[in-house]
Amino acid sequence: MPVTVLHFVYVWPILRRLNDNRLVLVIGCMIPDLEIPLLALMGYTIPRGIAHSIIGALTIDSFITLVIAKLFYSIKKVKEILGINDRLNTSLFYSWMIASIGALTHVSIDYLHHTYNPILWPFSYEYIEGPLTTLLDYTNATIMLHVISLAILIMIIAYSLTRLKVSLWKLLSSPKLLYRVIVEPDSRIL
Repeated sequence: MPVTVLHFVYVWPILRRLNDNRLVLVIGCMIPDLEIPLLALMGYTIPRGIAHSIIGALTIDSFITLVIAKLFYSIKKVKEILGINDRLNTSLFYSWMIASIGALTHVSIDYLHHTYNPILWPFSYEYIEGPLTTLLDYTNATIMLHVISLAILIMIIAYSLTRLKVSLWKLLSSPKLLYRVIVEPDSRIL
């Protein structure tokens, strides 16, 4: 897993084309990792389970995403601090689809470089080796994907700084600007 927050770089191009539910997409692309500390607390040694499967992404991950997004959208103070302009689409099907895209993106990226992938659960209880771990080993595959994720993040930040005409310090010290770059990168502005 690229560090959980780095997963947003893979949905960023999609965010630029959405008119609503952007926050749903960003939360969705991080939600599968919510199970890692839960599984560890329950004593499991393999850190990925149902939430890192295709069916999990389409069901439980999407449900949890929508619950968390609804909380974000309904807490006035959070909306103020982050400057949330995005809105939750009233169509449950559309919102669920956006949440599923986010979760499926996460599951796909993790599948590439993990050794224990329950990707086909419940149809198969086998953990599938990721293609990059087959070509490389787990450590090198993970390092490679983190480097790629960081490179994409640096490009997004550089692009955003140029478009917004602000300094890196101002971007990093302003929750509203940072939120705008990460979650609401409107293509007319960024």
